Amino acid sequence: MTEFVVWKDMVTILAVAVALGADALSVALGMGLSGVGRQVKLRFVTIVAVLHVLMPLVGMQVGLAAGRLLGVWAGWLGALVLFYIGYDMIKSGVKDIETFSFAEGKQVLWGQAKVEREQKSSLLAMVIVGVSVSIDALTVGFSLGTARVPVALTVVVMGITAGFMTAIGFIGGGFLGRNVGSRAQVAGGIVLFLLAITMIL
Repeated sequence: MTEFVVWKDMVTILAVAVALGADALSVALGMGLSGVGRQVKLRFVTIVAVLHVLMPLVGMQVGLAAGRLLGVWAGWLGALVLFYIGYDMIKSGVKDIETFSFAEGKQVLWGQAKVEREQKSSLLAMVIVGVSVSIDALTVGFSLGTARVPVALTVVVMGITAGFMTAIGFIGGGFLGRNVGSRAQVAGGIVLFLLAITMIL
């Protein structure tokens, strides 16, 4: 029985980590298309990975405290938070999916590439963007805290997964379109929806 619980926790943690990594993947795809250098890519991967450890760590501590205070209702609260984040990710992903002709696509990407290369190369800009794609990890950490999953395992898996997905985004940015990132956000939102349902069953 204990072994089953451990595996169930691991599957939950991995699913949440991949869902949260969709935001970082989407941003990294855009940055990859803008032609940022290797040093910028390495810095951004590191920033995202570290923030995906720190953010859920803080959120989980708050969630654990809420779990002790609210008892069985904490699980419902955590599920509601996941529902909201899932909905927000799906809405953002659907909104960002655009269709262009090949000629229009080249113009859009080239124009955005110049802006992104200038805006996202500085360390401060990378930290700000990193926080923006990691902020959901704070609230999801709260939900996982109410579910009392292992803290150390959770934050390590989230950090590694987010860093890996950011790197994949940079690699794919050279030959994949931005819509891949938008669809990844939609998929991530659906995963969070399903996990929220399992929390209240």
